[in-house]
Amino acid sequence: MKPIVSVENVERSFGKGNKKVQVLNGINLTIDPYSVTALRGRSGSGKTTLLNLIGGLDKPTNGEIYFQEAPISEYSDTQSAEFRRKNLGIIFQSFGLVPLMTVEENVEFGLRIAGVPRKEWSERIKETIALVGLTKRAKHRQYELSGGEQQRVAIARALAPRPKLILADEPTAELDSKMAFHIIRVFQELTKNKETTIMMTTHDPGILEILDHVYTLEDGKIESAKQEQETK
Repeated sequence: MKPIVSVENVERSFGKGNKKVQVLNGINLTIDPYSVTALRGRSGSGKTTLLNLIGGLDKPTNGEIYFQEAPISEYSDTQSAEFRRKNLGIIFQSFGLVPLMTVEENVEFGLRIAGVPRKEWSERIKETIALVGLTKRAKHRQYELSGGEQQRVAIARALAPRPKLILADEPTAELDSKMAFHIIRVFQELTKNKETTIMMTTHDPGILEILDHVYTLEDGKIESAKQEQETK
């Protein structure tokens, strides 16, 4: 099976001369379809930068990124926006919710942007809100929700269009342990059923322990990888 994402010799630096900061330095990795892959590393190690590059929100200084063999880092801004709309779900650390919209309306907004047929909206909204445990909060707006609840709305909005790839930056950071593991089990079930592929960042050692694909970033390089063990 061909990888859904391939990152080849990618570098990303900011600034010039003696003010140049090298954030990523020669990254090589592949993401298999229908897998949950995690990036771990200290703050400043380049995890979010790498997610942004894979999502077409930024471009590498050197190297190439392929999505289903298409060289996305060569895309124009318009092509990158269309690529995200058709293929990606993105969960930002800042959640990115529309403040005056209810939970349902925020999820619906994600479906509208992704071009999902209107006739499918109602079922998908109900289903994904239930997946993240917010059915009883569906009519609430952002200011009526806790940080953890807002994070779960962001997760539901990313899941609802059933994108080919979900990029999730610390998607369980605001959740208690029980809910965090519930969300990871949802991710694992979705990939097992071949509905999506998930790449996420996390600091949570408990979550890292139960994932099969973990890359460790240190000083802009991949220092180690935990790969799935074959079961006999």
